[in-house]
Amino acid sequence: MKRLLYLLCQWSWGLPQTLVGALFYFYYRQKGCRRFRYQGAFVVIWTKEAGSMSLGCFLFLHPDWTAKDRALLEHEYGHTIQSLICGPLYLLAVGLPSLLWAGLPVFQRHRRTRGISYYAVYPEKQASSLGERFAKKMLPSLPVDSRSKDGGDQAL
Repeated sequence: MKRLLYLLCQWSWGLPQTLVGALFYFYYRQKGCRRFRYQGAFVVIWTKEAGSMSLGCFLFLHPDWTAKDRALLEHEYGHTIQSLICGPLYLLAVGLPSLLWAGLPVFQRHRRTRGISYYAVYPEKQASSLGERFAKKMLPSLPVDSRSKDGGDQAL
């Protein structure tokens, strides 16, 4: 029931980011990227050289991610909780600051020269905190593969 409510809220209150996430999801699904489900969210291990990101109920993890990296999975899941909190303002309140903090050379240099963790500032710090609070404390137990034997997405 919680997962159904989670998806209903993402597809209504969080509609803008969820629609963008769905477009990315189906594009990378067509490319054959590995994918699975995690607590109601749809996760793709994408081929993009950039890092990881979350849009609504869709998580996109960098290609080096492994099932043992619970911290990154929880962090990205935390962004989905931010989507539920911020609703239609998520892209401006969380997505844009996160994208700028991660991608602008001035911020990359700032982090490197001052020894600041990527996760030390809003919204990354909040996403990690929410992920730790709301994500299940488990490691994915199934091998991450593009399809399960029955042809459906894997659920973790």
